[in-house]
Amino acid sequence: MKKQFLMSTVLVATLILGVMTVNAFDDTANTNKIPLKDAEKLKSIIPQTFQETDALIAPIRNRFLLWTHDGKHIMWGFYGGGYFSGTDNLGKQTWGIYGKGIFAGFYDGNFFYGMYRNGNWRAIYLFNEKITQGRYVTFPSIITLPTPVATG
Repeated sequence: MKKQFLMSTVLVATLILGVMTVNAFDDTANTNKIPLKDAEKLKSIIPQTFQETDALIAPIRNRFLLWTHDGKHIMWGFYGGGYFSGTDNLGKQTWGIYGKGIFAGFYDGNFFYGMYRNGNWRAIYLFNEKITQGRYVTFPSIITLPTPVATG
């Protein structure tokens, strides 16, 4: 009897946690919260080319890896100083800006925008699709420090 009660409690708690996680993602990465006029403003401040954006990334370049929920699209690249540049598994380039949970840029020359938070993202027109979503991870830069030389 105690085992059944314990198992029931664990199952209900897991279900509630799962529902809360899905709802939290829907609330935090809802691209419909970006008005079109704000998206157009974002478009106007993005550098025009991949090379120009890549040059603006801070000297210490951090890496990112981003993928869609179905694994169809995978993108990797660099970010820093509010800019990012990358390439996807189809060989197409992307570049743009990010900050405060919003990112926008150009993918294969086409404008996209979206929101990100806690390793999740959702975007409009990224990968030339109306709406896409998935996960991302970021990696810290490896900074080599000089090794002290023993004297004496």
